Amino acid sequence: MARTTLLSANALTQEHWPQTFFEYMLENMQLSKFMGVGSDSVIQIDKTLSKAAGDKITLELDMPLEEVGGYDDSDIEGNEEAMSFYNMPITIHERSHGVRSNGKMTDKRTAIDIMRKATMALGRWSAAQLDNDLLWALSGLGNQGTYVGEGTSTIETVNECAPSANRIWHGGQTNAGVVTEVDTCSAISSNGSNYQFGSQVISVLKRKAQLARPKFRPVWIGGKAYLIALIHPLQTKSLRAETGANGWNQIQQNADIRGLQNKLFTREGEGRDRMFDGIVAIIDDVIIYEYDRIETRVAGEVFDSGDTLDAHIAPGTYRMARGLLLGAQAGVVAWGQMWKRYTENFDYNRKPGVATDAIYGVRKSQFRDPGANQSTNTAQEDYATIAFDTVVVED
Repeated sequence: MARTTLLSANALTQEHWPQTFFEYMLENMQLSKFMGVGSDSVIQIDKTLSKAAGDKITLELDMPLEEVGGYDDSDIEGNEEAMSFYNMPITIHERSHGVRSNGKMTDKRTAIDIMRKATMALGRWSAAQLDNDLLWALSGLGNQGTYVGEGTSTIETVNECAPSANRIWHGGQTNAGVVTEVDTCSAISSNGSNYQFGSQVISVLKRKAQLARPKFRPVWIGGKAYLIALIHPLQTKSLRAETGANGWNQIQQNADIRGLQNKLFTREGEGRDRMFDGIVAIIDDVIIYEYDRIETRVAGEVFDSGDTLDAHIAPGTYRMARGLLLGAQAGVVAWGQMWKRYTENFDYNRKPGVATDAIYGVRKSQFRDPGANQSTNTAQEDYATIAFDTVVVED
């Protein structure tokens, strides 16, 4: 068991402590700005099981009516359309962690409040766990960054779901904006400069989202509809190197970030505006957000069980990054219990400890069609996520 020991005095300035441990966790999350209780948020929060027993919830999706309806003097009775309801189960699991002081001499030697610092460290840790889980779920990866079905992780808070057939895109563009799409990463040639991220890739992906069935629902900000793209910092590098007619200079001239009255990117009571945090640009009504947790792989590594990277791309020279294009309700966090803080004294009250735990599950939205007999539950396409793999050039 590892215990925290400090052997020298430290005059670190004490910081203001937030009202609750959970609030502090949210403050340290990068993806919390996309979360909300409604289905219009990019990541929907469900608290059904926070006040009820059970380890699984099932969300439902009302499918739109498709028939054309009646005509002049036609009968409605007997010609009604049956409604269709899709479903999506989410299973929840527990996560926990703790920190314990080594004893009274450690506390005596330093100005640091061990219990306070331990609480803050656990808040940052819990934020990182939820950020990671959401990223892996949306990317179509498994728990702890494995591929779906690998089954090597004891952590099971991610409800694993690989990208569906029409929601994964491989390819990229040249600096001049020429886009090339390939069937798999392994089809990419050794010339990785032809398969990088850029503005034209975003336009291609947006059209895929617009023509998808069901169609991606955008998020509405200031009366305008947007999709969200999460990209790796090295994909940002490729975007800024673009030299075509719609290159970086033109993107900057057309930027409308300042005009966003953006409830999505702010939270009340923070005391600061997070609207601009991570936003790189807005291209074709897609808000491009840089996110350093975006997954990358080198040659021979696995993004999912059916797609290893191109053996012709030399490891350490080129790397693939899995960006994400997201619409409303792209993912769900189901809470059984939100993160809580616990304290306890050990060894005759001489060695204080702090712990935290939560019960939750995250999943990329992928609804199931129960079928005519209500029992087949066939998985449909990913509801509002397109994963896209492009080459990135390391510094």
